[in-house]
Amino acid sequence: MLLKEVFHLNPNEMMFKVHETLLKFSISDFAIITGLNCAEYPSFCNKDGIPKKLPFGSSWLCSKYFLGKSSIYRGDLYDFLDQNQVKDDTDTIKLVLIFIVDYILLSKKDNKLVDKYLWHMVDSLDMFGSFPWGRKSFFLTLDYLKKALKGKQTDSQQDVIYYELFGFPTAFQIWIYECFISLPKNVISYRGPKISRICI
Repeated sequence: MLLKEVFHLNPNEMMFKVHETLLKFSISDFAIITGLNCAEYPSFCNKDGIPKKLPFGSSWLCSKYFLGKSSIYRGDLYDFLDQNQVKDDTDTIKLVLIFIVDYILLSKKDNKLVDKYLWHMVDSLDMFGSFPWGRKSFFLTLDYLKKALKGKQTDSQQDVIYYELFGFPTAFQIWIYECFISLPKNVISYRGPKISRICI
């Protein structure tokens, strides 16, 4: 599908031309597919959706479970959730929320650290739950989609050329399926018009 991209004036969307039909992938499509909150960022955040001011030092959650480390690697969080049973249900929810946002919605190629602002934001479950993670995930996904073909890599052992997608490319994949409901059944199974959206 990425090979079908055509020039589009709006930098916040992608346009594709398939068999003389123009298809537009926008934040509205992303919101419908995922069911995530894609509203504008709250006033306490900058244009990239990161809080303008963060408390100094480690968050309460880091201090409690990671000995106050200022930087937590994704692998550390994964191993902790895999190997430990947190007795406090609220803390368990907070740790899993960070994992979902950082691992699934905001996956990145180079950054192996869990974003520090997530630890501070999750201290307030109300704030974390109402935050427009869909918006942040969409623009990160869009950025990786736009530069995917420019960063193609070669695997010399298997003699293949490949590219990597990050953010939440699953939503883009489902959007493609919805655009081509006539694809073979081994690729996608169309359930009919009764389901108005696909929630992941």
